[in-house]
Amino acid sequence: MDTNTNLHQQVSWNCMNKYVGITTTDGQSFDGFIAHVDQNYVTLAVPSNEMVERLNGMPTHESAYRQFGFRPGFFPRRRFFPRRIPFFGISDIFLLPFFI
Repeated sequence: MDTNTNLHQQVSWNCMNKYVGITTTDGQSFDGFIAHVDQNYVTLAVPSNEMVERLNGMPTHESAYRQFGFRPGFFPRRRFFPRRIPFFGISDIFLLPFFI
């Protein structure tokens, strides 16, 4: 293991369950919560806007809200999808602010 891999692994362990940004050596960027760290990979829980996008076609009559599992004033939770990233492919890991 080279020193960058060791460094990225240590930073990942220290940032476990925190919201981070990761830039890969091929120029891709990911953001999410660090869900798992092992010897070779870091796994991010990447948020998705799938549930928020479904609200666009929501009916206006209040009695119909029950079928969707929420009511006015309640916001559906976002879904998270796992993304495994190998340490050798990471060029940068950094903390991001997260507001509720």
